[in-house]
Amino acid sequence: MAAGGNIPGDSNALQVQIPCIVFFVLTPIFVGIRIWSRLHMRVGLKMDDWTIIVSFIFSMTVSVLIMMSCHYGFGQHIRNLTPHNRKATLQTFWIAQGFYKLTINLTKASILLLYLRIFVQRPFRIICYIMLGIVLSYMIATWFATIFQCTPIPRAWDKGLDGTCIDITANWYANAGFSIATDVIILVLPMPILYKLRLPSNQKRALMFVFALGAFVVITSIFRMQTLDFSTKTPDMTYDILSSLWTMIEPNVGIICACLPMCRLLLTILFPSIFPAKTISGTSYASSPRSNNGTYGYVGTGKNEWVPRGGGNDERGINLTSVSRGLSDDTSEELIIQKDVERTQDDAEKIHKVTN
Repeated sequence: MAAGGNIPGDSNALQVQIPCIVFFVLTPIFVGIRIWSRLHMRVGLKMDDWTIIVSFIFSMTVSVLIMMSCHYGFGQHIRNLTPHNRKATLQTFWIAQGFYKLTINLTKASILLLYLRIFVQRPFRIICYIMLGIVLSYMIATWFATIFQCTPIPRAWDKGLDGTCIDITANWYANAGFSIATDVIILVLPMPILYKLRLPSNQKRALMFVFALGAFVVITSIFRMQTLDFSTKTPDMTYDILSSLWTMIEPNVGIICACLPMCRLLLTILFPSIFPAKTISGTSYASSPRSNNGTYGYVGTGKNEWVPRGGGNDERGINLTSVSRGLSDDTSEELIIQKDVERTQDDAEKIHKVTN
């Protein structure tokens, strides 16, 4: 029910209310599957999981704030709003902007933390740490720029006050450009490694497809960018809210895509031929404690001792969100290949270090 006092008229509120309601349902499902998958495999929640949970909370906060702003008149012509409702609408939207900056960047951080947990190649990890530092630094900077976009601060929602504001159009374009650039980098980072995996072609394509679904985030960011100039320059800022539609879609799609790799356990149950339960270097584990397949052989001493069968250099395989039969219950075997590294009986400690 809309707040009283506004003059009846056209409203675009459904443009943001519908995606809010849709993602109130969809996003918790995918986050829940991710948490269930981690706990079901008895590996616990790691830093990337906690980061996506915080991002999810902030994303839901944005949705709640947008719904609140619609209650006051967001979506209606600004001339039809009472002074009180106009102020409440714009103030609520200003608060939502701050949480948007947090959720969109925390999702990127979660994906990078996931990469750091499952990839062991040193050059790749260095790039991930650099990207993580850039994303988190930018998140802090853009949050402060959003909160203090005007002097005094209340001028952000009440332009009748004397003071100054930053160039909102330039600021929003800078944020969108940074978001698209980092999304593309994060998307392509693991592809060369995934391409080199010694997996059956259908499994490799399926795995790359799961990671490549992050392209949807790039697409939504581009669509949002196309609306920014109009949204920042329109005199009817509470009615022309198309950019807010994509503001609702972008972070939620990002969170869903970030959860998809961790949904592999469910995919294993639904599509076992494409996503086998246990794979290392392209082969499935046998059901016995000692595997007779694959590049590595399990020594079977209970100390997570894995050695190369050929005794020389080899590659480490991949297995997302599952626990090897040869590994202890508290070690998730989430390993991506590492070339030119000889496996020794100390490899268990390295595995534990990578995955915990």
